[in-house]
Amino acid sequence: MTVYFISGQAADETLFENLVLPSYINVHHVHWIEPLKKESLSNYCKRLLQQIDTSNDFVLVGVSLGGIVSVELNKIVQPKQTIIISSIATKKELRPLLKIVRSLRIHKIVPGIFYKWYSPILNWYFGTETEREKELLKRYTQSATSNYMKWAVNEILNWQNETRPGNLFHIHGTKDRIFPYRYSHPDILIKGGTHLMVHNRANEISRILVERLNRIS
Repeated sequence: MTVYFISGQAADETLFENLVLPSYINVHHVHWIEPLKKESLSNYCKRLLQQIDTSNDFVLVGVSLGGIVSVELNKIVQPKQTIIISSIATKKELRPLLKIVRSLRIHKIVPGIFYKWYSPILNWYFGTETEREKELLKRYTQSATSNYMKWAVNEILNWQNETRPGNLFHIHGTKDRIFPYRYSHPDILIKGGTHLMVHNRANEISRILVERLNRIS
């Protein structure tokens, strides 16, 4: 079984560095690519497919924006299962504040460079718990291009998916401030889990993933 991990916005495979999975699970990481001008999320996902071998059984595991992308990929290909972590399954699960931002189009007037600005308040918002996580969050924020960051924010706010996939499995934390759990319908809740729980609660996430993958293999 090959498992493709898709990280959160601007993040890379280091987001998953604390996960411990058995050697029989073939792990691959899907890397973000630069969006084309005015590119739709569906077209972007089609280009990401170049990194996924669909000729054999596979599973998608996406965190945050990676979860949204995983749901979109699920419409194009047939994974054995799509697992999302610290993410949302439909547009209805977006928190009300972000819906207001979308309706007022505030994100459209904010310069792309703003999204690359790192502030300590991001540590609270994302729920960092270690110096390593603060370091990673700062690197993720500053390494992505302004074009990518503005595109990603727009695609999250304007995501149009209304249907939860039948093969979806959703893991969420009770202290996620980006996507509060009370607006979604997770299959498993991690008490005290923040938006970065795939990193700071990796032992629990690893156990859940192994149990889930063993069921469908």
